[in-house]
Amino acid sequence: MPSSTTNGITTYYETWGTGEPLLLLHNDALSLAVWQRLLPHLAARWRVIVYDRRGHGQSGIPSPEAPYTVEVLAEDLRTLMDDLGLQTARLFGCSGGANAALAFTLAHPQRVSHLILAEPPIMGLQHDHALDTGGLSSDTVARIMQEQDVQAGLEYWFRAVLSPTKAAALVRGRYRTLLLSRPAWLIQAILRSSEAFEPGPRLSEVRQPVLLTQGGKTHPLFSDVMDVLESRLPRARRLVLPGVDHASLLAPSELLLSAVQSFLSDETATG
Repeated sequence: MPSSTTNGITTYYETWGTGEPLLLLHNDALSLAVWQRLLPHLAARWRVIVYDRRGHGQSGIPSPEAPYTVEVLAEDLRTLMDDLGLQTARLFGCSGGANAALAFTLAHPQRVSHLILAEPPIMGLQHDHALDTGGLSSDTVARIMQEQDVQAGLEYWFRAVLSPTKAAALVRGRYRTLLLSRPAWLIQAILRSSEAFEPGPRLSEVRQPVLLTQGGKTHPLFSDVMDVLESRLPRARRLVLPGVDHASLLAPSELLLSAVQSFLSDETATG
């Protein structure tokens, strides 16, 4: 099993294809399996490194006492890139993985050439911007988990940003075993990391080209965040995928594949 030790945590990763490196950062609470349908398309052109972030999938779970922040996740990525001998890479982050990708870019700008952010839930932006969070908060999830169980807390979380049908399918479908194996404190820490991430004052520092990817039928939380990012990131462009919501962002549509390949292949964009 290919793995790297990042800040005391075993990080599981896979490498697909050849070419220049492209790192994929998956959604909160899930695993690298979310990229399964996109991987063959991306690996035809790039050396794709996909990994389970700390506390997710086959990677190690930190101790409850260890800090769990997007900055820690960014340092995990730095260590993984060091271990793989990668000086620079393209990054593609989805949902919570996009938070970590943005945090890494702010911390290590010289190591990122292109950045794709697919609906990052940067809830810390609500301190300075109006965000429709749908009532979602880590405190509410913590209370539900304490009064009921982990499944009830997860269902509340997912229903806040997905349709009831898709939220139920996520918790009770293929990811059920994985989701219910996570300790309650970890789920709460993941949410708190999004609430604590406040990159707003530094967004103008991001000099890389950024592709903001959004579903046309997504929850207002994500469209609100994308509005802020589009207005504050100097070199951002926005891609809206018609008929797509947060749960189907990574479906390999012709529009998404064409836009991603064109964006990542544009060497002039890094000048």
